[in-house]
Amino acid sequence: MRPTPSHSAVTLHPFATAEGGCGLRAVLSGRVDHAALPVLTPLLRRVAEAQSLTLRVDLGRVEFLDSCGIGILLALRNAVLDRGSAIAFENHPPRIRRVLERSRLIALTDPPGVTDGELAFPAAA
Repeated sequence: MRPTPSHSAVTLHPFATAEGGCGLRAVLSGRVDHAALPVLTPLLRRVAEAQSLTLRVDLGRVEFLDSCGIGILLALRNAVLDRGSAIAFENHPPRIRRVLERSRLIALTDPPGVTDGELAFPAAA
């Protein structure tokens, strides 16, 4: 019997980009599902208000992802792109990567590329 995954959590870590801009690394953990919405709403609001933000979403500690969680990640991605900012989803555990691949969400599984020593984040799904 598998242990029940923990509740969702997000920790935010600011960083400076190579271009001198502002970056934010969001580490998600636990469950990313319908119950995660109250935890992730502050992140969505912060991103929706930010200008020129580079966001890296670390999925390495996510234990469970369902269709509602995928919807949350897509809403986050869309909020970032609507503001003209960049986003990348990184550090996928194998189980989470399979869920995303089966859902055909390439934009959430493709790693950012590197051009001239700088991270290049994919913008389109």
